[in-house]
Amino acid sequence: MTRMAGTLLACTFASLTTILIIFTKTASGAPTAAQCAANLAVKSWASLGDSFSNIVGDGLQDYEALMATDVCLQGKKPQYLSNPDATISQIASQQVPKLNGNTNFVTISAGTNDIGLVQILDACVYNFIGSASLDCSRTLDAAANTMSSSAFAASWNNLLTQAQSVLAKNSGKAYVVGNAAFFDETTPSCTQTSLSVYAGGGQQKYLTNASRKNLNELIHRFNWWQHYLVTKYNRAQVPSGNILQYPIQFIDPDDRFNTRRLCKKGADGTGSGDPNTWFSTGENLKTPMTRSPYEKMKPPTICAPNGGWNEYIHCQMAKAIQRTSFLTLTKSGSGTSLNNWERVFHPTTNGEDAIRDEIVSQIAQGPTLSGHNLRILPLGASIIAGSHSTDGNGFRKTIYDTLRKTNTVTYVGSQGTAPLLHEGHPGWIINDVSSVASVSLPSRPNVVLVHVGTNDLLTNTDIDQAPERLGALIDHVLSVAKDAVVLVSQLIPSSRPGAFDKFVTFNARVASILNQKQVQGKKVMKVWMPITIEDLVDGVHPGDAGYNKMAQAWIKGLQRAADKGWIGKPV
Repeated sequence: MTRMAGTLLACTFASLTTILIIFTKTASGAPTAAQCAANLAVKSWASLGDSFSNIVGDGLQDYEALMATDVCLQGKKPQYLSNPDATISQIASQQVPKLNGNTNFVTISAGTNDIGLVQILDACVYNFIGSASLDCSRTLDAAANTMSSSAFAASWNNLLTQAQSVLAKNSGKAYVVGNAAFFDETTPSCTQTSLSVYAGGGQQKYLTNASRKNLNELIHRFNWWQHYLVTKYNRAQVPSGNILQYPIQFIDPDDRFNTRRLCKKGADGTGSGDPNTWFSTGENLKTPMTRSPYEKMKPPTICAPNGGWNEYIHCQMAKAIQRTSFLTLTKSGSGTSLNNWERVFHPTTNGEDAIRDEIVSQIAQGPTLSGHNLRILPLGASIIAGSHSTDGNGFRKTIYDTLRKTNTVTYVGSQGTAPLLHEGHPGWIINDVSSVASVSLPSRPNVVLVHVGTNDLLTNTDIDQAPERLGALIDHVLSVAKDAVVLVSQLIPSSRPGAFDKFVTFNARVASILNQKQVQGKKVMKVWMPITIEDLVDGVHPGDAGYNKMAQAWIKGLQRAADKGWIGKPV
C-alpha cells in the first residue's frame, strides 16, 4: 500500500476554464511574425479569473507567461488581475472593470469555485477531518446541479457580456479553454494510493479506478457546460451561424494530456515528480514555501461552506491537526505551507506549455484543409442521414462542397445517393449501427464521422452502458479500417422531456473513453458540436442552419486531425 500524507497532499482543481480573447485567426499552421502583425495585433492583454490563471503545479511558469514569449505576443506581458478565490460573478464585477481601455486579448478562468471543487476534493480525495468530511457522491451531485442551474448560466452570460463589451471596442475575440482531466482511470497504478489527510479508523480514501473515473467525468461535464453556454452566447451574437465569426471560441487541451496524467501506466503511485506527469501532487515543487506551517493555525468552529478554496483549506487543515494527534505536516528543515495546496492538481510547467501550444494552434487554424484524398464514411442514425434538413443531406453536402475545392472527397456507405453516400439509419441504436457498419467498412474509409447514441438515450436502452457500447463500435470500425481517423461527435442535446441531462452524462463518459482510445494509440478524436436546443426543429434534429454549423465543426475536426498528421491516403 502506498501512503501519501501531509506534505504531498494538497490540491485545487482551480478553475477549469479559461477564456482567451484575441484579435483574429491566422492561417493554418504555426503563425509567423508577419501573420501576427497583420492578424493578431495585440495592444494590451490581461489575465482574469481564479487560481487556474495564475498558479502552476510546480511553481514555475503558467501558460500566460509562456505565451508572452510566443512570436504573436512579442514579449508583451499580461495584466494579472486574478484572485484564486474568485467566483464567476466576482470576476465580472471586480476584475473586468480594471481592464485597460485598449485591451484586446484576455485570459479568464472561472467556475470551479462556483461548483465547490474544494468541497469535492475534501469529500472524494483528501478526507481532511475524517467522518466529519463531506460525502463524495453528494458533492458530485451538487456540482452537477449547479452546472445545470439557471444561475450558473446567467453568471457565465454576464461575464462574457461584460468582457466582450470591453474587447468589442478593439475588435476582440474570445477563446474559452477547457481543462484536462487529471487521471488515467484504467491503470492499477493508484488503486492502493491514498491522499487522505485523516486516515484514522480505516477512513482512507483511495484513488480507485471508480474514484478516478468519477472525478474525470466531473471535469468533462464541466467542460461540456462551458462549451454549451459559450455556444448559446455565440448563437445570440451571430445569427448567421458562421462559427468562425463567433466572438468566443472554445478550445479543448484535454487530449494533449493523454499518457501524461496522474496514475498513468507504469507510474509509481500518482507519478508525482515525473516530468512526464503533467499534474503536480506536491513532490515536484521548486520555489520556496513562505507561509506559516499548518500547526500554527487556529480554526473557527465551522469552516465557511461557501468560502474560497484557500479559506476552506486553511480552516479544515487546522481542524485536522487539532483532531489528529499523529498527523505531521512539517518536513524536516522546511515548513509545509499553503503554497503546496494551491498548486496540487494544477498543471506543471510542461502541462501549461501543452495548453499554450493548443491555444496557439487553434488561433492559427483556419478552414484551409487541402491536398488530402478523403474517403469519408458518415456513420450513425438519423442525424447522420440528415433527417429534417430541406434536401435530406444534412451536413454532408456542405462538407463535400467546401472540401472538394482543395481536396479529393469521396463518401462511402449503403444509404443515400452518390456522391453524398452515408451509413445513417433513422431510429437505430448503437448496437444496430455497429452491425451494419460492416457493410461499408470494407471500402476502407480513411475518415469516419460518428454521431450515434441519441436513440439509446431517448428509448432508455441500457443507458448506463451506452458509452461503452459506443467504445466497442469504435473498436469494431478500427479493426477493419485500421488506418482510419475516427471523429466522434459529442451528441447534440435533446429538448425532449427528461432527456437533456442524459445527454450531458453520456457525453462526459464518452470523453473519457475517447481519451483511453488515444492512449492505446488509436486515431480517435472528440468533436464539439456548436448546437443548442434552440437549433432543433423537433427536439432532436437540427434544421438546415444547425446542420450547416455541424458541417463547420466536422471540418474543424478534420483540420485538427490533419495538423496531428493523422490523415493518410486511403487504402
